[in-house]
Amino acid sequence: MVLFKEWIKLRGWLLLLLLGHAVFAAYLFLSLRHQFRVEHPEMLFYQAGRIGRLFYDDLRYLPLASGLLLGLAQFLPEMTKGRLRLALHLPVGLGRMILSHLAVGLGALGLLLGLDLVALGLSVGTFFPAPFVSSALTTALPWMLAGVAGYLGMALILLEPERRFQVVNALVAGGVVWLCHLSPRFGAYDHALPGLALLVALMVPAALLPARRFRDGGV
Repeated sequence: MVLFKEWIKLRGWLLLLLLGHAVFAAYLFLSLRHQFRVEHPEMLFYQAGRIGRLFYDDLRYLPLASGLLLGLAQFLPEMTKGRLRLALHLPVGLGRMILSHLAVGLGALGLLLGLDLVALGLSVGTFFPAPFVSSALTTALPWMLAGVAGYLGMALILLEPERRFQVVNALVAGGVVWLCHLSPRFGAYDHALPGLALLVALMVPAALLPARRFRDGGV
């Protein structure tokens, strides 16, 4: 029941975001094609391989923006319209209910991020040799994690009934996002991705804490 309710609530937003990401995918491909039309391929290969120029840098903040928007669209109505308080009376445990909410949101966000990675891989693979594709994907993965952290951070903030903890949650989430964008260099996170992914994953169980405070007397 919870999964279906969340899907109904988010499907319109997901459709709009899918359209936006599809438009960006087309822009990314056309932008790379334009670069190869106005410059010699050898020069572009040198810039990408030796200098570390990112021809797909416009993708950097798209996952974060999408994660924040999805989190806002999913959890703001729950808190401002009292839906979460009503849902607490359902014969479903608190942990299961919150994790069901997060599963739907993360599933929707995962679809968007998957589209971004496929578009990036196809665009880079069309114009650059194969080794550039894997390096582009690993370079973009921290940006994807930033999108997940943004979504979970929005959930942490909006589920929290106490202002002081909202500030703490915002600082923690902002710190994780900052780590994901700490270095703009090509392949800078190749050896740090597992640790960064674990840090983002820890934000999932952390969302149960503000939900429990809300259930136990938050306003």
